[in-house]
Amino acid sequence: MENVENSEQKIAHPQKILWAGLAIGLIFNWLFYGKPLGISLLVFVVILLVALVVFSRMERLTAVRRNLWLVVPLLFFAAMAFVRANPFLTLLNVAAALVLLAYVVFYYAAGRVEAASLLGALVLPARVAGLSAVQTGKTTQQEVKKGSRLPRTGRNRQIVPVLRGSLLALPLLIVFTTLFTTADLVFASMVNRLFDWNLPDLAPLFWQAFWAFVVAWLVAGGLFVAIKRADQTTIDDHSGLEKVSAMAPMVISIGFVEMVTILTLVISLFFVFIAVQFTYLFGGLANISRTGFTYAEYARRGFFELVAAAVFTLLLLIGLNWLTRRESKRQIKTFNLLATLLIGCVLLLLTAAFYRMGLYETAYGYTELRLYVYLFMLWLGALLLWFVWTLWYRPYRFAIGLIAVVIGFVATLNLINPDAFIVKQNLAHYQETGDLDMFYLTTLSADAVPQLINAQQVIAGDAQIVTDPYCYDADEKRCEFTLEEVLQTDLKQRLAWLEEDGSGRRSHWQAYNLAYAHAFTILQTAGES
Repeated sequence: MENVENSEQKIAHPQKILWAGLAIGLIFNWLFYGKPLGISLLVFVVILLVALVVFSRMERLTAVRRNLWLVVPLLFFAAMAFVRANPFLTLLNVAAALVLLAYVVFYYAAGRVEAASLLGALVLPARVAGLSAVQTGKTTQQEVKKGSRLPRTGRNRQIVPVLRGSLLALPLLIVFTTLFTTADLVFASMVNRLFDWNLPDLAPLFWQAFWAFVVAWLVAGGLFVAIKRADQTTIDDHSGLEKVSAMAPMVISIGFVEMVTILTLVISLFFVFIAVQFTYLFGGLANISRTGFTYAEYARRGFFELVAAAVFTLLLLIGLNWLTRRESKRQIKTFNLLATLLIGCVLLLLTAAFYRMGLYETAYGYTELRLYVYLFMLWLGALLLWFVWTLWYRPYRFAIGLIAVVIGFVATLNLINPDAFIVKQNLAHYQETGDLDMFYLTTLSADAVPQLINAQQVIAGDAQIVTDPYCYDADEKRCEFTLEEVLQTDLKQRLAWLEEDGSGRRSHWQAYNLAYAHAFTILQTAGES
């Protein structure tokens, strides 16, 4: 529950905000419904930011300048949704934009984002969504009560409630009419004659109305939350869940001796494992051969497990830092020393994982998953170093570092352009070894097309035969192709798909995507030459 006082922040223009929410809900349908994602996300985010600025000025609120940096990554991720075509990267960009929108709403008029607790930072998007839903309902109810208190005479006293009831009944009528027309052919023909509607279109109209309503409700609520946050007695920085978690150590705390025992045993295990790594992984072929494994068998596995161990160790330290009772400066210093030593072990473990991944990439080339793990390990290392710094100097600043690391990880993926990077690196690997999984490269998104065009010159004249892993023809020879044939077939199919409007990407400006547009242009040019 939020702390709501009698001196709650009053909103001067609630009706205008509700109407603006409805308008933005309709704009949402116009931008997104039935269309692929493209420049629409950036347009929608800009509209939301403009609405936030306009209504904050109407309510005479001033933005907290130290929190406005959140707008920069928000606009960046929204823009990258139409710059990149990689589906997973697009999902990350949309998720990052939605999360940052929640942060902008919550910290626009009050608070300090750098002071957020770890739990508060993690639950804030869900908290803002819940607050938005509640605030819209609360404000709507207040406005309805205001309207019911207005003096009315004669017929006006009856007309207003009837209109209000009719408006509330409209979505129910649409739902039941749709169900009844599906259930009974005679009733369907009567409704069809009465309204002269194409009945199969009723369901899409219903869903459009539904999503417009949901978005309108949340947008209006988000504006209410941002405005009411200016008065922190209405909606304070800390949620009820954070307050409960702050009390938890008094109930389920861990003693200092138990904490020292846990960390000492874990560090000892890490030392043994690290010794094995330096003896065998970094020690070379001679040491491995004595154990009965080949160097390839030993080195090219385990990196996912090592990354998981690093993440689990960070969670362990966060949990111990939260639950351990430390009753003196000496105990605090002891915990910090043991935690720092364990983080050092984890960084060595990440180094081993990074080395193993390098060996695997050298043998088999890049894939999306391997590239993501590479970058994740680098940013995880940065987060571990930040954790150590916060332990010693800023105990309550870990959350802002986590936010920065997540933003940095997703931003790095966007700047690298994974699909193009993978093709470029795998072509370099092909020139050194002669090995190339061309079938995998053809599964990459439109981001890879410029590099695939360049690949034509690299593989020209290569007579090696490869088998299509997805071909199940009885005549095996029909499943065998040269690298050039695989690439040319893929490029022709991509061009044909884009010429057929690319699932509506050229017929709707809202779905405009820079990667698809660029791919279409260069494929056309390559086909004409």
